[in-house]
Amino acid sequence: MASIDLHVHTTASDGTHTPTAAVREALAKSLSILGIADHDTTGGVREAEEAARGTGLTLVPGVELSVGAEEYEIHVLGYFVDAEHTGLQEVLFRLRNARNLRNERIVARLRELGAPVDLERVKAIAGDGSVGRPHIAKALVEAGHVASEGEAFGRFLARGKAGYVGRDRLTPGEAAESIRSAGGIPVLAHPGKLGSRRKIEELLEMGMEGLEAFHCDHDEARVRLLLSIADERNLLVTGGTDSHGPDSDRPVAIGSVEVPDWVGEQLLERAPSGWAAAS
Repeated sequence: MASIDLHVHTTASDGTHTPTAAVREALAKSLSILGIADHDTTGGVREAEEAARGTGLTLVPGVELSVGAEEYEIHVLGYFVDAEHTGLQEVLFRLRNARNLRNERIVARLRELGAPVDLERVKAIAGDGSVGRPHIAKALVEAGHVASEGEAFGRFLARGKAGYVGRDRLTPGEAAESIRSAGGIPVLAHPGKLGSRRKIEELLEMGMEGLEAFHCDHDEARVRLLLSIADERNLLVTGGTDSHGPDSDRPVAIGSVEVPDWVGEQLLERAPSGWAAAS
């Protein structure tokens, strides 16, 4: 059983666990370290810290920024960020605003495709979280246009499908600098999904201080490659499930990816001076 999960999403973005529920799940799995890393928001960090206080679980505050070009998906994780840092919050507002504009365009395109959904209903499904494609997928299911969220992505919402709409993103360098300015450590998320070693190394040159070697989409060969790259470049290694909760379109359970204890130990050693886990 894993004892570390540094990549968990909550209802603050597109996860289905509230921050408190994510902490409770981590405790039920006897995890020692949990990283909350929601998409383009730190809105779940404070609640998770309060839920973890006094439990023995170390809560690492984080964020996952959407970056890169439209031809492929790139994300950058930031660990130990100041969740209320003004500069970072300005960047996150920009990203969420771009996401909102994209949602409006997706809904308009779905209407043209004969699969209309109500944007207000999509927002209601998201609740207090940042609205995204998973919520539109749920609305498509609810409206009877598809049988499952997976079908919604396969027919309409995945990259290259008729309902897909791109959006404004940070460059990898901008993401890394935004994280550093908030006291955090920028880490290239799930790099095994990027394909070639050349592409991974190009992105690492853009200000990354670590890479996520352990991930639910990384097989053993990919993990070995990423550990080798990290060793050659003296980079921090992280890992986690990328869990979005049990009711998401990818129900990967918290703590279900084996992440070695040394990963957590090295991360905590890199914590900025003045940071202390909730106690």
